Amino acid sequence: MDTMGDNGQALPALSLTDIDTTISGEPRILDLRLAEALGFKKPRDIRPLIERHLDALERLGGICRTVRQNPGRGRPATEFWLTKKQAIYITTKAETDRATDITIAVVELFDAATGAAAPPAPAPALTRADLDAIDQRARRIGQEEERRARAALTGQALDRLRRGEPIDAAQLDAARFDAARPALSAAPPPPPPRRTHAQSVDLAVAHLRALPPELREEGFRLTRAVKAHSDALKELKAATEAIHSPLDAVAEILEREAHTLRQTLAAQPTTARSATAPGDRA
Repeated sequence: MDTMGDNGQALPALSLTDIDTTISGEPRILDLRLAEALGFKKPRDIRPLIERHLDALERLGGICRTVRQNPGRGRPATEFWLTKKQAIYITTKAETDRATDITIAVVELFDAATGAAAPPAPAPALTRADLDAIDQRARRIGQEEERRARAALTGQALDRLRRGEPIDAAQLDAARFDAARPALSAAPPPPPPRRTHAQSVDLAVAHLRALPPELREEGFRLTRAVKAHSDALKELKAATEAIHSPLDAVAEILEREAHTLRQTLAAQPTTARSATAPGDRA
């Protein structure tokens, strides 16, 4: 992946030798080596970039600094050894022409250094509880199949008797019987869910709109007629209830007065009732 840098010189490609795995037990790459691959004119210019993003880099892992002594060349220099996440972060912030390519190269390089290929999936294993549950299910299925076959064979034998044919158990075929009749063990289909009034109206309107134009208007006319008839029935019911209400009140009053009169007559002495009886008058 060697290309020409801004200074006209070839940019060396990253390799596994650029990854140091002896620092804190985690693979890291030197900042200057990353800067050279990114195409910085002055590789040391990557360090001010790192300094500006120290907070973000701290969140991606501990910052590893080393001090390199420069005998006879001025002050010691602070080097940064970046982890995989930190190196990727810096390459995206570098904004050089090679930033995208180097980002991909960093990912591949660190994966190769750590053998980060996906670990093989563990061999599937069934627990004892799984095996017990499978056994129980198998027994239930076997019992259901036995009941189904017995019912099917019995039904076929009865059919032979109705036709006056002899019964030979070896000739009975449960599969052939099942093909002619629905399975006896099959559960009936669940009832359709009940629709609300609004859902029923929406469904009716949808069906009407799906009709041909010559039938659609007739369908809507019938729908309006049904609605008008329904409204009229509701009004008639309300009027009937309004009429019955006062009549019921009058009937209740008359019943109460009749009951009071019967109690009054029952309380009168027997002699008084006899004296006033019509048969005793001259």
